[in-house]
Amino acid sequence: MSIKLKELITLKYGKRQIDVEDENGTIPIYGTGGILGKANVSLYSKPSILLGRKGTIDKPFWVDHPFWCVDTMFYSIIDDTKVVPKYLFYNLLNIDFSKYNEGTTIPSLRIETLNNIDISLHSNDEQHYIVDILGTLDEKIEYYDKLINSLERDGELIFKDFIENKSLLKEHICLSDIATFYNGYSYSGDELCEQSEEALVTIKNFDRNGGFKIEGLKPIKITGKIKPTMFVELGDLLVAHTDLTQNADIIGNPIILLNLGNYKKAAISMDLVKVESSKLSKELLYYILKNSDFKAHALGYCSGTTVLHLNKKALQEYEFDLPLNDSIIEKANNKLKTIFDRIQNAFLERQKLTELKQLYLQKFFG
Repeated sequence: MSIKLKELITLKYGKRQIDVEDENGTIPIYGTGGILGKANVSLYSKPSILLGRKGTIDKPFWVDHPFWCVDTMFYSIIDDTKVVPKYLFYNLLNIDFSKYNEGTTIPSLRIETLNNIDISLHSNDEQHYIVDILGTLDEKIEYYDKLINSLERDGELIFKDFIENKSLLKEHICLSDIATFYNGYSYSGDELCEQSEEALVTIKNFDRNGGFKIEGLKPIKITGKIKPTMFVELGDLLVAHTDLTQNADIIGNPIILLNLGNYKKAAISMDLVKVESSKLSKELLYYILKNSDFKAHALGYCSGTTVLHLNKKALQEYEFDLPLNDSIIEKANNKLKTIFDRIQNAFLERQKLTELKQLYLQKFFG
């Protein structure tokens, strides 16, 4: 059975976040990239599917709690007498919304266009069956998300104890004295492709809420001259040196490369820098650079009006206190490496579940 989208949902425009934003709020504010902030008032409180109106238009969100969404998004009022709401969300995940793009410089969607998209529906019993299967996978994925976040917090506590322990003798050092920095590869658009055994790690791999996103990997066939140091391995520490917004959400942020999916090897793009040290583990360096002190330092090295760029000197000139006792450093190195080994294992399990979910989506809606 096929039906127009407008027969199943009513699309509504989001509204400006500035009118309701409150750092002490409890209601999430959604933008096309995810949660942008908090509010104390909701725009809508029933289950809804959020669709990008401008910018990122190909990533629907499912929200089943009170929320606010910004004016670059649509939210939906779902007619649950005609369709199981969560089933419709899964159905929309399989639609290529870029085909309906009506923007020139910025991808854009219009309500009129979305309303006329044809949706193929399963029977009501089949809809519930599909939601049960995909919902179970989502619950398991959410479990690993929570585990990863919990392990990250454990690592932060270990780092805090290490860096703030006033009983330890410390030396004031510059990061460039103990670390080496490697720039990324300047690729051309012609090298990007649909499929390859090689991947490019970019700022798209940096989650704006912190952490690594495997979805940001780009397939590439490298044809230009590339230095060996531009290639990366699992566990490498990378720092973002570009941000496409003025919010500075990711600029200066570190990530640990946790997974390459099915790619055989990867290189970093020119807007990233790889950091290595013989004295500090990559995991300890990660928390040093994740610290709010480094973020504040990095913001002083940013420039740009529409796109932010981080001066390479930000890393080189960062100074901090480090315990003099090498055994203390080694203990911190080992503890944090153990934490990240567990994070990497959890991420791998999460990725397997995500791939299984994609197979089911293709089976049900492909």
